Amino acid sequence: MNNIFFKRKKKNTVKTEEIENFKIKYKKHIFSKNIKISLKQDDTILVTMPYFCAYSTARDFLINNLSKIKAYSLPKKVFDENFKTKFDTLEILKDKDFKISTKNKKIYFSYPQYFAFSNPTVQKEFKKAYLKALKIEAQNYLPQRLEFLAKKYSFKYNKVSLRNQKTRFGSCSYQNNISLNINLMSYDFDIIDYVLIHEFVHTKVKNHSSKFWAEVEKICPNYKILRKILKKGQF
Repeated sequence: MNNIFFKRKKKNTVKTEEIENFKIKYKKHIFSKNIKISLKQDDTILVTMPYFCAYSTARDFLINNLSKIKAYSLPKKVFDENFKTKFDTLEILKDKDFKISTKNKKIYFSYPQYFAFSNPTVQKEFKKAYLKALKIEAQNYLPQRLEFLAKKYSFKYNKVSLRNQKTRFGSCSYQNNISLNINLMSYDFDIIDYVLIHEFVHTKVKNHSSKFWAEVEKICPNYKILRKILKKGQF
């Protein structure tokens, strides 16, 4: 009975709908203070809202700003056939058909030689191989770098996990479990270090107060520049 009662009381904090060919995702977040709108690479519109905000209020806010969103388009990242990952874990080959294979912790991507690499189908298939390569590089680099920085700056954390996320580069739970986005491997090393330091400071300060940013700045004096670059980047 207790389990059934819990399920009935639990509220769904995510709703979706489609407006003018845009897939809209409304997401309530306990730490959100205002309604925020972001346009994702797949043309999904994410509406983040305070937990007790009515969906109708968020929808009205979206509709009032829809013309601005339609006038703005995110740049699509286009890879070329000479693309290299940070640790050269991905190799591009021309062949008769599409194929992704793994050998000795390296990803091999093959595509039909009669296609230009800029072809949308090739780009779509290549991104699958690219994510596999990022995962390998993240597994080989991020946990070790996290451990190194923890010892260097005297931080303690519990566990580390790696994920492929679209909206967060990292997070730190109240139990000091750190989660890192494998897409960090597409950024420069100093930006990666900033994200790791950011999450380390969260092991001591569980918010984004002035105290939190002061602690980040002690270790990473140029964090404002790195944070700005990170926000402008794309996965």
